[in-house]
Amino acid sequence: GDITGSRVLDFSVSSNQSRKRKAPEKKKCIIMDEVDGMGAGDRSGMAELIKMIKTSKAPIICICNDRQSQKIRSLAGYCLDLRFRRPTKSVIARRAVRIGSMEGMHIEQNAAEAVAESCGNDIRQILNCMQMWSRKQVSNAGKGKASMTYKDVKDRNGFINKDEILRINMFDATKQIIEGPKGMKDAEAKVQRNSLYRRREKL
Repeated sequence: GDITGSRVLDFSVSSNQSRKRKAPEKKKCIIMDEVDGMGAGDRSGMAELIKMIKTSKAPIICICNDRQSQKIRSLAGYCLDLRFRRPTKSVIARRAVRIGSMEGMHIEQNAAEAVAESCGNDIRQILNCMQMWSRKQVSNAGKGKASMTYKDVKDRNGFINKDEILRINMFDATKQIIEGPKGMKDAEAKVQRNSLYRRREKL
């Protein structure tokens, strides 16, 4: 069998040993990320993926960012179409509070919401922030339970903010470039150009 068949590939033991003992059958799935990115470099890639979906005994999860892409239309007929919305600040904050509790860290709900907002609802950035916050508190105070309060977050807001340039989407960026900087009619060219990046000076 292969990766789409009924057996799991096992390279941990020799072929003779694998024949003598039967390894317990494990459930598996195949994840195909960025399927909307299949282009000229993947000749017949979508056709081969559809063929694999038809014959595979393992479930195949296909992930895409652009659901309206022409490439996805042919694939959609062979998949269960599940659409996910971007989680809101409050949803992310509740999850952050729960994760913190599981890791022995006390986080206030409004503090978690402030962190989520400052990180642009980037979950990876939020988790990194929580981890660094916890390690710094424990190292400074010795053994004990780390905590994150709303006041502490506001006092250290400049250290956890994600650059606004990384949070802007392509539509807002295009609009900003075409319309040009606002309120800088008499400013120097260098100042106008730098205003497009909107980076924070305080790190």
